[in-house]
Amino acid sequence: MKLSPTDWATALRLLDEALDAAPADLGAWLAALPAEAQHLQPALRQLLADRRAIETGGFLSTLPPLALQGAEAPASHWAPGQPIGPYTLLRQLGVGGMAAVWLAERSDGAHRRELALKLPWPGAHTPVVAERFVRERQILSSLGHPHIASVLDAGADPGGQPWLAMEFVDGLPINQHAAQHALGVPERLRLMLQVLQAVQHAHAQLVIHRDLKPSNVLVDTQGQVKLLDFGVAKLLDDTGAAPDTQLTQQGGRAFTPQYASPEQIAGRPLGTATDVYSLGVLMHELLTGQLPYQLKRATPAALEDAILAAQTGPPSQVAADRATRRALQGDVDTIVAKALALEPADRYPSAEALAQDIERHLVAQPILARPASLGYRLGRLLKRQGLAIAAGSAVAVALIVGAGLALWQAERARAEAQQSAAVQAFLAKVLSHNDPQQAQGRELSARQLLDLTANRIDADFAAQPAVRAQLHQVVGGIYLEMGAMSPAARHLQQALAERERLAPRGDAATVEVLARLGQAQMELRQFDAAGPTLARALQAGDAQGPTPHRWTGQVLAWQAYIASQRGQLERSLALGEQALQQQRLFSGEASTEYLTVANNVAVNHIARGRLAEAQALVQRIEQLVPQVPGFPTTERIGTRAQLATLLFNRGEFAQAERVLSEIVPLYDQHLGPQHDRTAITRALHARALAELGRYREAVDVQQRNVDQVSARTPPEPEARQLARLQLVRLLTQAGLHAQAVATAREVSAFMDAKYAQPTRYREAARWYLADALLGAGQRDEGLRALQASMANAQQMGPANNPLEHAAKRLQWGVAARGTAAASAAAADAAQACDTLRGALGPANPRSLKCGAVVGWLTALQAPAAQRGDAVAHWRTALGPALQALPPQHAFRAEMLAAEAELLRASDQATPASARLAEARALYLQAVGQPLPDGFLVLH
Repeated sequence: MKLSPTDWATALRLLDEALDAAPADLGAWLAALPAEAQHLQPALRQLLADRRAIETGGFLSTLPPLALQGAEAPASHWAPGQPIGPYTLLRQLGVGGMAAVWLAERSDGAHRRELALKLPWPGAHTPVVAERFVRERQILSSLGHPHIASVLDAGADPGGQPWLAMEFVDGLPINQHAAQHALGVPERLRLMLQVLQAVQHAHAQLVIHRDLKPSNVLVDTQGQVKLLDFGVAKLLDDTGAAPDTQLTQQGGRAFTPQYASPEQIAGRPLGTATDVYSLGVLMHELLTGQLPYQLKRATPAALEDAILAAQTGPPSQVAADRATRRALQGDVDTIVAKALALEPADRYPSAEALAQDIERHLVAQPILARPASLGYRLGRLLKRQGLAIAAGSAVAVALIVGAGLALWQAERARAEAQQSAAVQAFLAKVLSHNDPQQAQGRELSARQLLDLTANRIDADFAAQPAVRAQLHQVVGGIYLEMGAMSPAARHLQQALAERERLAPRGDAATVEVLARLGQAQMELRQFDAAGPTLARALQAGDAQGPTPHRWTGQVLAWQAYIASQRGQLERSLALGEQALQQQRLFSGEASTEYLTVANNVAVNHIARGRLAEAQALVQRIEQLVPQVPGFPTTERIGTRAQLATLLFNRGEFAQAERVLSEIVPLYDQHLGPQHDRTAITRALHARALAELGRYREAVDVQQRNVDQVSARTPPEPEARQLARLQLVRLLTQAGLHAQAVATAREVSAFMDAKYAQPTRYREAARWYLADALLGAGQRDEGLRALQASMANAQQMGPANNPLEHAAKRLQWGVAARGTAAASAAAADAAQACDTLRGALGPANPRSLKCGAVVGWLTALQAPAAQRGDAVAHWRTALGPALQALPPQHAFRAEMLAAEAELLRASDQATPASARLAEARALYLQAVGQPLPDGFLVLH
């Protein structure tokens, strides 16, 4: 018989209960099923037939094939060669109660990289399974770490089949890998360190895995760990905490019992310590081949009893051979015991703290989980130095000196561990704390929880300056990743002050906090502060040695960006090239760090109008991305944003708009609508819409952008004004001139008050004010503002953003016609066209439009006897320009009005009036506003 979706939900819940019961007990367990579940016995028998394979086989912890009696196998829904979304299925990797996983590749050949495509099978579309799939997609897309299998894409095909494209991991579960390669205890511990790095990254992103087990920890052919299956993870995101969901309420156990913590079994609140416990179970099994529980009877109930009562023994007691037992005795037994403590407060406070003790053990330093007796410290010292105890006074003296050294090292280690424990306990509180008095019955978002807890750092750790320094640094980094630059800068500034008091000569932690503080100041456009901060970061890092160090390339890239904003073009380009060179030396090109620096340098090239260099760099990034699985999702989106920016600047507006319409929702999802990257990308989308003639839609998009940026807490006034600055240009294009002028005056006054010297943003504000004034017909004031913007930009550097300067000169030529400066302005406009053709090519829409405008201005300036030839030349240039524009673009109407001016200049009043009437009708249709008399700006 076929099973219904309700039957499947019940079967999956029962399977969780029976998954690890002893084979001898399964018959009795099945016979004791309630009457309403008896018909599921055949399905459950088949699912339990290969019990070990369920636990250790397959990708993403999928179950064995469901060849159930009377049930349609879900694998039959797909076949090799079948298209799913943009992918083609190659072969099945695994299939289970929730989903099938297939090896797949892109159908369009965009890249040849194989990936894993996870497909929830149609019969399992219960609410529980659907929630688990959506949860996994949401969480994986927020994580980016070399040891976490990354999500590459997600969606649904036209038939409604959802899919999740993930990095394909060709590997084995961690325990199988260790056994197959006969790894010793140190090698297995080093594998655990990779696992702990991945888990710590997830915790830092406010994600608890909740289902850590060997089948969710694969080791690839290069010996690299990949953490899988976040389908049952707990996520605190910007929509609020979700302690109980349909998955946990209706789906039975959202974990694997033998790796679950006591609080999971008992249904108590969970935190980071939940994962620490599971890591302890995983570590015990990896080291000994056995679970830590000594069961009196092999039943699920006995397993739960053992977990709740913490009936575990030291790993060394169950190790298979004498050498392994000897290697586990002492430190490793202690480390595992602390991870497996019954009460969460008695465990390691974080994955990082557990990793630190493993690292200390591997280099024979005292671990922090063990009482630091003199004998223990001395033993660690002797092992570390490779010494043997012998008789004689010389040895005795050496032992005394060694004991003193060990004491000093142990005290230092204990201080470091206390700091780490305090920091990790603080972060655990951020994850799990929800103060009812503060919340007042509301669910709090991750940002709100962080705000509540971060504000208590100084009070809670008043007597611990080292802890305060580390906490402010960690919290500042989290705010930085959230895009909350003001609190990030505040906490990092406090961290720097503490660090400088603790280590006046500087240390590695000081270098990091300087770099991150400089980044926050740069993002806040506090360039006068960011410049010196970043310079200090480089100097302090170089003093630590060797060079280049981990921050060299990134800091140089940030310095290049600041130089570009100040108009220091040559310095900016030199710093960008130096950043790439230094990062290549430090990490190689196939690294997350290099790709991040390259993305930043590409932004700089685009801002400077060096599109060929930017395109070459973006293409190189796209070539490298498949080689760097750990490249963060947000950086991958950023690379696509660079591509869209290039398309926009090349005049390929329709294609740019299509890419941007995909990118903006991704940034909304991953970074939030208030993040700087989101705001910048949404503004570019609005500009692309305007270039396609969708003017009112563009204004609406940018107005929402302004609202989102204005809602930042704490407020960021300059970010708001920059968003309004983009709105000014769009209002002008939409013919809403009065609103544009009012907004532009406020933005320009703000920038003048903030910047005493010319900067890119200050002069852009003055230019957009000129644009708005000219659009409103206020020519004299508009020309003065435009001339001032051009002159100030020249002070910043004659080659500063040649494309922007060309646009200003073309506007000058249009607005100054009919004045005493008309001839000089027309000549400036002709030079602007030369610049655009040189940078963009003669077939670029911007180049074509410029040629048409200059042809018109030249015809207006021509003597009457030569005007006919000039007009013919203009018409020749106009045709290709109009062909490159969408039908509804306002430039078509403006060129009809331009023709009317030419006819009027030739004393052809009647046809001039007819052309002007056509122009006004077409302009009203395109823009929804009347064509301004004597129009002074062009679309």
